[in-house]
Amino acid sequence: MALVNFEAVASAAEAISKEGGKPSVRSVIAHLGGGSPNAVLPLLNEWKAGRVAVRSTDIELDPRIGQIIGELVKSASEQAARAAEERAADVQADAETVAEAGREAESQVQALESQLAEAQQAIAVKERALEDAQAAAGIEAKNAQERITALQVQLGEERTRADLAVQAVAKAEVRLELIPGLQAEVERLKPFEQQAAVLAANLDSAKTAGGELKERLDAALADAKASHDELERVRISEQSLRAKLDAALREVETLKANLVEAKSELVTAREEAKEARTETKEVRAALAKAQQKGKSE
Repeated sequence: MALVNFEAVASAAEAISKEGGKPSVRSVIAHLGGGSPNAVLPLLNEWKAGRVAVRSTDIELDPRIGQIIGELVKSASEQAARAAEERAADVQADAETVAEAGREAESQVQALESQLAEAQQAIAVKERALEDAQAAAGIEAKNAQERITALQVQLGEERTRADLAVQAVAKAEVRLELIPGLQAEVERLKPFEQQAAVLAANLDSAKTAGGELKERLDAALADAKASHDELERVRISEQSLRAKLDAALREVETLKANLVEAKSELVTAREEAKEARTETKEVRAALAKAQQKGKSE
């Protein structure tokens, strides 16, 4: 963006004047290639205030020719009137430019307010989703822990029963070796060996189920963490939108103040134009009266 200071604005205004144009906020911004009306307007007014105005009191009168005096006064008055009218037109254009910038800033404020409302709504949705995810993860963790505890109890019972069955089979085998007549007892204890195998299989199944429950618990916790991260990103976006909204509101207030000042200057310029037109009429009347008097003499 172009650097906006008094030297740059004054240089642009002088260049526009030399090219035959009228220095205004819009033309100066176009010449600079950018800038805010809020920054350009006071500098342009300062430049205009520093220019030497053409007044009848500044004209060097030729004491030898009264007609030349009248013509010079008339020309100066007409020039002053035109300058005042042009200044009024310039102030009007500047006021319209500032008003347009104010409307654009207000539109930006409305857009930022809409984005802020959407961000706040998104935060509320994310917070509810995070609460739901945390609640679901808590329930899942509780259920998983209960099932793991139950499986651990069952596993302990199964191990105990398996150990008893293995011990019974071992005792039966020893007794079989020692007493051939205990073959029937061995046969009776064989189902315990099969039961031990079944219990071992149940033990493996319980371990597998515990692993699956742990994986589901880890996934639920990961979902809760992702929801929390997303909520933090949305909150950061909300803070950024709030900062932009505050800046836009400050810009609107400044533009409104400049618009009031521009309107005041417009009133002053119009009064000056009116006074210049009145002065021109008086000069014309005086000149006509002087010419008429000269002819009668």
